[in-house]
Amino acid sequence: MKKYLQPLRFIVQACFMAGLFLPFMPFADSIGQKIWITILFFGVFFCGWLCPFGSVQEWIGWVANKIRIPRFKLPQKYQQYAQLLRYFLYGLSMVNIVLAVLNSRFFFEHSVAAGAWDWVNGSVLILFLMAALFTDRPFCNYFCMKGASLGVWSVLRPVGIVRQEKTCVHCGLCNKVCQMNIAVESEKFVRHPNCINCMKCVTSCPKNCIKFKLIKKYKR
Repeated sequence: MKKYLQPLRFIVQACFMAGLFLPFMPFADSIGQKIWITILFFGVFFCGWLCPFGSVQEWIGWVANKIRIPRFKLPQKYQQYAQLLRYFLYGLSMVNIVLAVLNSRFFFEHSVAAGAWDWVNGSVLILFLMAALFTDRPFCNYFCMKGASLGVWSVLRPVGIVRQEKTCVHCGLCNKVCQMNIAVESEKFVRHPNCINCMKCVTSCPKNCIKFKLIKKYKR
């Protein structure tokens, strides 16, 4: 079953990307608003499955890997602090201080698709897309206020990614494929607010010891 998970996710991502350009397809945001309650139980699927701007960054990263462009992950000792930036930006937005120039996700979904181009926001958008050639989801990781707002609600979810320590061989592959640079290998249950449920750690685990399941059924 897990071998079909990533192809299925790609199809869902492609459908929501098409929704930017086809008037009969829904925008990701409209669907996200309707299913937000699921975040409390299952975590954030919006970012990993529905968000067009997240998808395009991921696809750029896939191309970069295929043509062997050197790619970089921030070491965990720095990542733990750098990832707080998006929550700081989200906090500013809560008191009506919005750094519009950094809201590239909104600009991508609502301006580019409509053919309205703003050179300031557009230039920032291009910089993020170029950065995606060299690191995974740079905007999602450090600047997305939408992702931050969803992430803070997901930390107490009872269903999520579980790693079985007994069968784990600590190959590090789950850490390597995690687009949000989460140290999955050191977690028993991934409740990290940055987790986007892309399931890459699940599908890449050679020992099948990482699963998406109910936490109370997990035993070490």
